[in-house]
Amino acid sequence: MIADYTVVRSSRKTIALVIDSEANLIVRAPNNIKDSEIADFVKKKRHWINDKQYQVSTFAEKHSRVIFETGENFLYLGDEYTILRSKESKICFSGTNILIPENFNLSDVLSWLKEVASNIINERVSRYSSLMGVTYSSIKLSKAKARWGSCSSKDSLNFAWRLIMCPISVIDYVVVHELSHITYKNHSASFWSRVKTVLPNYKEQQDWLKLNRKLMEII
Repeated sequence: MIADYTVVRSSRKTIALVIDSEANLIVRAPNNIKDSEIADFVKKKRHWINDKQYQVSTFAEKHSRVIFETGENFLYLGDEYTILRSKESKICFSGTNILIPENFNLSDVLSWLKEVASNIINERVSRYSSLMGVTYSSIKLSKAKARWGSCSSKDSLNFAWRLIMCPISVIDYVVVHELSHITYKNHSASFWSRVKTVLPNYKEQQDWLKLNRKLMEII
């Protein structure tokens, strides 16, 4: 059985299905397509829809808002760690645990995460910009909760620091995506060809981001 869905029409040429962070189904459709055709398309994709809605719902149940207290789970570079308060003087890892000093408050933890995110993202941008032969004007980290990254008309790159929760392969995809916009200021076939040349399996990383959009809301 398929739940209700919302239809968003535009000048696009094909139908696309989107499962949002609340597991709602959104159908993006061409302006001139009939409602009956949309319904048929949704019906044909019912198994995929049910599977994705289940995955998103399960993720949402497992990853509630993080306050960094003992016993909570937290994703760091795609791996799950259990948060423990410790007598250490700085944040560190021990097996599957992330140890946070007892005197650290939420602001201290976020400052650490942003610093680590900055170091990793800057290193990945440097690596891939050299590989792709492109030059950017600057790199900034943002507190965005709607976009993982962006590239301005002046080739300034912006990345959400929350990328620190994603696997390195996913961070690399976001980096390559934005670096590709330095050459192509659109999402044309040439743009995607450029991305695929650098990361042949980029669609796997796209799927990971779509499935885990809820991450942008838990901190």
